[in-house]
Amino acid sequence: MIKPAMPMSFCARRGMTACKPQPTSTGPGCRRGRQAVGGERQRGNAILFTLLAMVIGGIVVSVGIAQYQDADRAATVQSTVAEVNAIIGNAKQNYGQYAYNALTTSVAVGSRVIPEHLQVSNAAANNKFGGAINLVDHGATTQGTALLTYAGVPRDLCSSLVNGTHGLARRVIVAGADVKPLDGAVDVGAMNAQCTSASAVSVAWVLGRT
Repeated sequence: MIKPAMPMSFCARRGMTACKPQPTSTGPGCRRGRQAVGGERQRGNAILFTLLAMVIGGIVVSVGIAQYQDADRAATVQSTVAEVNAIIGNAKQNYGQYAYNALTTSVAVGSRVIPEHLQVSNAAANNKFGGAINLVDHGATTQGTALLTYAGVPRDLCSSLVNGTHGLARRVIVAGADVKPLDGAVDVGAMNAQCTSASAVSVAWVLGRT
């Protein structure tokens, strides 16, 4: 006996694929997708934080360098001012009473009027900028005076050096021109113009006897 054919189900009539279960949001594929998205976000945040740290680090370094340069410049000015004032004081004490008659750099070096750490030979001396230091009788121009010269002074230190030393000199000359005339006051405009006239300039002080 032949059994009657079973009636086709609704799914069979429409095709089996229509009734196949569809993946849900909780399936392993969705979890992997969420994990991939989360990983990309984490990598993006890490890159952002790294870039931010680099920017902040660069700012900190630049500020630190600027502060170091300012401190180094201030220390250089102070030491140079002290150095010049010491030479002027030594010259006045040792040779002012003789009106600096026949004074030469060689004599000033030999007598330690110019400090030993600045001496490059028994007759010559250089400043910390590599320029020559000269101290000579200036009586032929102004009676009873000596002329101290510093060559190669950087222009960014020049004004500060003049400001810290002019009180002990009767006259100050920068790059060949007066910035403090004989027994006068410092001309600020002239000082600025002469100090910035070149990358490095000479500064000279005319010393009185006392």
